[in-house]
Amino acid sequence: MLKVNKEQEPDFLLDYKRKHAPKSWKDYNKDDIRNKIKENILLFEQEEYCPYCEKRIYTNDDGHIEHIKPRDFYPKEFQDYNNILVSCNEKNSCGIYKKNNYDDKFINPVIDNPNDYFYYSIASAEIIPKSNDTKSNEYLRANYTIDILNLNSYELNETFLQFKKLRI
Repeated sequence: MLKVNKEQEPDFLLDYKRKHAPKSWKDYNKDDIRNKIKENILLFEQEEYCPYCEKRIYTNDDGHIEHIKPRDFYPKEFQDYNNILVSCNEKNSCGIYKKNNYDDKFINPVIDNPNDYFYYSIASAEIIPKSNDTKSNEYLRANYTIDILNLNSYELNETFLQFKKLRI
């Protein structure tokens, strides 16, 4: 997982909110606004990487706008810019796998630094909690996040292994 340093909400989005006064996420369908949001976040905040699984997402690829706290369960936060990321959207990927899952245990890459919770094991090709204490809050949060994002799927582990071999 990658830490995401959110920028200030972009002017184009603030203008859109003033002009259209959206009441739900469905109201973000005019003026190609969703693509503008996605491109802005990918280019300026995420450097074209999924913050969950670290796969590359190109602005014209099938990434999707991810509400960290799902809009179905946190309707007041659907417009909170700090609640919006772009995640990958392929079959068995973290963006699809997460769906509407969220709990306070979830490691939020906007608030938390994922490097404090996980490490990557080249030997096992897995993401592993840094804490060995299975009852600690850090371990429970890391394990919960790994599970709901499917970070140890076969596809991701193979991708990580190939990527890490290239960097060594």
